[in-house]
Amino acid sequence: MTLLARLSSPQRFLILFFIGSALVLSCADGIQASTGAPTGDREITSEVWQRLERAAQRGEADAQYRLGAAYLEGLGVKPDAKKAVEWYRKAARNGSAPAEAALGLLYSVGQGVERNFHQAFDWSGRAAQHGDPLGEWSLGVLYAHGLGVEQNDEQAARWYRKAAEAGQPEAQHSLGRMYAKGRGVGADPAAAASWYRKAAEQGYCPSQFRLGVAYVKGEGVPQDYAQAAFWLKKAAEAGDPFAQSDLAVLYAEGKGVTQDPAQAASWWQKAAEQGELKAQDNLGTSYEIGQGVLQDAKTAAAWYRKAADHGYPPAARHLARLYEEGKGVPRDPAEAALWYRKAAEMGDVVAERELGRLYRSGEGVKANREEAEAWLEKAAGQGDPEAKEELSLLEKAAKPSHR
Repeated sequence: MTLLARLSSPQRFLILFFIGSALVLSCADGIQASTGAPTGDREITSEVWQRLERAAQRGEADAQYRLGAAYLEGLGVKPDAKKAVEWYRKAARNGSAPAEAALGLLYSVGQGVERNFHQAFDWSGRAAQHGDPLGEWSLGVLYAHGLGVEQNDEQAARWYRKAAEAGQPEAQHSLGRMYAKGRGVGADPAAAASWYRKAAEQGYCPSQFRLGVAYVKGEGVPQDYAQAAFWLKKAAEAGDPFAQSDLAVLYAEGKGVTQDPAQAASWWQKAAEQGELKAQDNLGTSYEIGQGVLQDAKTAAAWYRKAADHGYPPAARHLARLYEEGKGVPRDPAEAALWYRKAAEMGDVVAERELGRLYRSGEGVKANREEAEAWLEKAAGQGDPEAKEELSLLEKAAKPSHR
């Protein structure tokens, strides 16, 4: 499928970006779209361009659509989304379903036109009614998220299915997600995995990631770490930070691949540099203990801080411990207590216990039996055995001694 024959993958990426699909941000097409990197051949000969323009001026819908795509992608001409919309609109008026689908997406993301979900719904609906798979999928997206239309999971699943059965990988993935969540269809992990596989085999990296996770957990497929590693690696190599992070775990634990701490650290590094919080925390641990990388407590603290600053509780707790021990950062019990509190307030059980311990001992905070008891009871109530021991110490300290 050439760039001129269909709306490009980066444009498909844009609609998912605006409805909050983090997965697509991680894929190669998404990265190229966000950086402006080329997605293919950027040149069209002047002779081809002239023939295309003449045909478009004569009112040939296919040529008008291709000319719109050329302006959108900057093929043989400077990119101009407004001109792209003009030509797409002309093509759509002449019955081009792909142009209708393109207009639906452009109205969804506000490129070349003001963002307008009602217009997006109208154009996507026209394309879908004319059997265009991209239009069917984008109409499903609008129904799924209630954009320009009342939210309706059943309608979303219906349109996803039409596009999925036509081989649209985004729709196959979306339908898989509906089956995984039981939205608009009955929850069916096997059906979810089946649709993920169809898209994954077309190189769609969000589905490669989801299929890999399904094999890790044994959801809808038999648990198989080798298959998990196979699919996660495909998505990881395409740039998906979540796949990179999970693949690193397999290398760290030797599941489905030969155990290799250096490979684990390398994949965590790639994911961490893209802002994946779990990877930043795990990379911090790798540096702290010197596993797969040279031991470096300062670097460990820096990675913990990145994840902690973005609200990842385990990283906040790990950073707190470094401040408590003076590893990679100056020893600072008050700073330790601050980070323990942040993690505890986000529900981290170990941090709840550690904060309670500090309130019991008065290190970094003013000793406070009530605060200590409250945090320790929270942790103990979630089954933390050390918190139960700390509570026992607290109770003993409260009892008057008998001589």
